[in-house]
Amino acid sequence: MNKWADYLISAIRYEDDNLKNSIAYLKVHPDFGQEIGAGSTWTKEEVINAMYDGKTFYTILKNNTGEWKRGAHVALVTKNGKTVLTDNESIDLDNLSNIQEL
Repeated sequence: MNKWADYLISAIRYEDDNLKNSIAYLKVHPDFGQEIGAGSTWTKEEVINAMYDGKTFYTILKNNTGEWKRGAHVALVTKNGKTVLTDNESIDLDNLSNIQEL
């Protein structure tokens, strides 16, 4: 496996389980290239700060055999003065598709 990014996101927790429009926490794994490190819980602000420091992030998903597969590139988008994490730059809410919830 080649290195996909500096860090990989496998799960998220929303601030409000009903609205699901603002991420509070993310399960983040270091990408060592040949293996994916153990995940730890980061706040949304920690991920945003790491991205401002030049770190790259992708989502990861488990396939049917239990192996990780690369998902989407995670980007920062600022709209109306609010910074969001997204894999779809046309959306102005936190949005990481197909990722499990913490």
